[in-house]
Amino acid sequence: MSSSASPPPLWISFWMLLTTFIVSWDAGYCLMRPRSFSGGDLSWIWKPYNDFPYGEIDHLYGWKAFNERDGFTAAQALLNIVEILLAVDYLYLRHISPRDKRLQKYHAVAPLIGFAGAVMTASKTILYFLQEYLCGWCNVGHNDRRTFWMVWVIPNGTWIILPTIVSIVLGRYIAAALERDAIYSPASNSLPPAEFLAGKSDTTLTEEPTQLSAALPLTFHPRALSVLIVGSNRLAATRALSFLEADAKVFLLTTSEVVVKEVKELEESGRISLLQSAASNSVVWSELLAKHDISLACVTDTLISTPSRRSFASATVIYQTCLSLHIPINISDQPLLSTYTFPSVHRFAGADGPSHLQVAVSTNGQGCRMSGRIKREIVSRLPADVGKAVDNVGRLRTRAKARAKISEEDDGPLNTPVPQLSTLSTSRPNSDGEVTQQLSEEEQQLRRMRWVYQMSEYYSFEHLAKISNEEMDKALEIWGQRDEGYLPHHDAKVANASEKKGRILLIGSGPGHPGLLTMAAHTALRTATLVLSDKLVPAEILALIPDSTKLHIAKKFPGNAEGAQNEMMELALEGAQRGETVVRLKQGDPFVYGRGGEEVLYFRQHGFESTVIPGISSALAAPLMMGIPVTQRGVAESLVLCTGVGRQGKAVQLPGYVKSRTLVMLMGVARISQIIEVLTCSIAAGRDGAAYPPHMPIAVIERASSPDQRVILSTLEKIQPALKQVDERPPGMMLVGWAALALEGKGRVDVLDRAEDCEVEMVESWLAEGQEGEIKGWKIREGLNDEWRGILNGII
Repeated sequence: MSSSASPPPLWISFWMLLTTFIVSWDAGYCLMRPRSFSGGDLSWIWKPYNDFPYGEIDHLYGWKAFNERDGFTAAQALLNIVEILLAVDYLYLRHISPRDKRLQKYHAVAPLIGFAGAVMTASKTILYFLQEYLCGWCNVGHNDRRTFWMVWVIPNGTWIILPTIVSIVLGRYIAAALERDAIYSPASNSLPPAEFLAGKSDTTLTEEPTQLSAALPLTFHPRALSVLIVGSNRLAATRALSFLEADAKVFLLTTSEVVVKEVKELEESGRISLLQSAASNSVVWSELLAKHDISLACVTDTLISTPSRRSFASATVIYQTCLSLHIPINISDQPLLSTYTFPSVHRFAGADGPSHLQVAVSTNGQGCRMSGRIKREIVSRLPADVGKAVDNVGRLRTRAKARAKISEEDDGPLNTPVPQLSTLSTSRPNSDGEVTQQLSEEEQQLRRMRWVYQMSEYYSFEHLAKISNEEMDKALEIWGQRDEGYLPHHDAKVANASEKKGRILLIGSGPGHPGLLTMAAHTALRTATLVLSDKLVPAEILALIPDSTKLHIAKKFPGNAEGAQNEMMELALEGAQRGETVVRLKQGDPFVYGRGGEEVLYFRQHGFESTVIPGISSALAAPLMMGIPVTQRGVAESLVLCTGVGRQGKAVQLPGYVKSRTLVMLMGVARISQIIEVLTCSIAAGRDGAAYPPHMPIAVIERASSPDQRVILSTLEKIQPALKQVDERPPGMMLVGWAALALEGKGRVDVLDRAEDCEVEMVESWLAEGQEGEIKGWKIREGLNDEWRGILNGII
């Protein structure tokens, strides 16, 4: 039985307590005869026996055996005393005995004592029955049948049945302990092969599994915890330095006085405690781990290059001991004997030393050199100041949550629509000089936290790395909206149009990849003096902007879209009035749900005629990148483009179902539940036309043209469970219609010619195509293929 096993069940304790009182009472009666008999001075103690009278039912308890000087009764009573002592000892060890709660040594002793007592009780009672049977029921045979069974057999039989059950239960605890000690003893020739540790014992010692179960990557903070490192080689020193950097208390155990220089230096500097021990069995290891209150252990002297390499048998003992004590253990070169592994880690630099960002790569013990190489490849592709960006986001989060405790997990998806602010700000006067209603502190903090999430997702690493504390505070300002859509202090500048010196360009940045940016847009970005970018514009496009150009990214977070839009128009106007070349950089095309028309009119009202440079709209480019044509002969003869979110976050009227039509919906993924309900509900509220069939194909396309682009293909009735299985990758869009399956596999370009009763079968065939095993009702394609990567990177 492992010391960490659950203690014996409580019902055994209740039985031991009950039997202690009953057997004590019975033994006292037998040993105190004749004073305990009816008429004796102590008879009142055993009144139930005397009133029954039990001595006349079983003569061993009465005058007959006493007068014949039958020694069986007294002998049984003496054994009862031993039985009582064993039961009391069990209860003490099981519940009261002082113990090390981590080792729980009483587990190893209490079951043994309880087992002995239970076996003794059962054996003694069986002997009681046998002596009656062999003497021809000489003491109880005179009773009638009912009295014989009800008063003698059943009560005494209980003292056979229950102790037998107790002995079986406690015997299993003892057997488990004996089996473990026999198998895992270093002196044993029968050591556990890998599969035995998983419950199989029919394989050889040298076999290793071909596949380990999936690991759970975690970030562990061993601050102030005691860590044991076994070994005195350079790897032990490296592990010690890693734990010391994480503020752990390090104990290093060696079996000899010879240690490498690095370990000796750590000991001499007082940074680690050096222990010497030749621990060889689980008991010694358990005591050592408990003595130093070890929370984490690793063994390094199992490396092939180690002069006195630890044997597999010895490593197994350490592993099993740590496992029994719930101590995580890593044994070098033995992934099967490890509950955790050390990844290859890179810690990025911050503004004032190391940053909080660490990148870790693990091969789960299958090749540390490979994990190091992969780590280097990842690190080389990230900006050098990404660590500063992470630290700044951390400070931004602290500022956003400064006064209110806001959960980071209760806000729903990243782009969940929320009601727009209806005031200019939380404390700014409106055009009539009246102070608008102020939001509660919690509402302000909630909106600020959402903005932090948006910044983390959309702002470039370079921008986040350079943001100052002043800029952080400014970014977290709660903006609102005025009914007219303008900021009041612009009105005074309208009459001074003659003072304009600069110009304003509205540019579409395309679906996302710089390779799909138009040449005119690229030229404008390179020559602008001020760039005001929407948050959805990818960092790769922002990287094209010269370092000398001022860049401002819109603060369009849920609930503040209108305020952020007003701010961007204000900044653009002020820049143009200063004589700058201002670029309003938008995702996709400025006039396709980009609010470009509003800005054109706004700037015109204030004396500037802006220039609009088109961009490739994601409404057309995103499906194309996923191999989906929005129109196709025999499948889709028309296209409807709409938004899933209206003004002020309100719902929009959606088009009804037409078999030959493709519906492309931007900005609707966060509302997909409500949208699907409107599209498929038999009641036409919120929809113009017929309902969509639930088996209608749908494609949710995310981050189109980016290296991590993804499309989730399913049906209207199954897409929501599919989305719950994957992480969120905004921005996203939806395509609903038969075009989603038109070019899949061999193609299906005769949809319009097929009868409606064939549609379900066609959809099931489409979803099953290219999938192995169980068909889930959806399928996912991710990433750019090599051909597209080459084209977008300028390689034809």
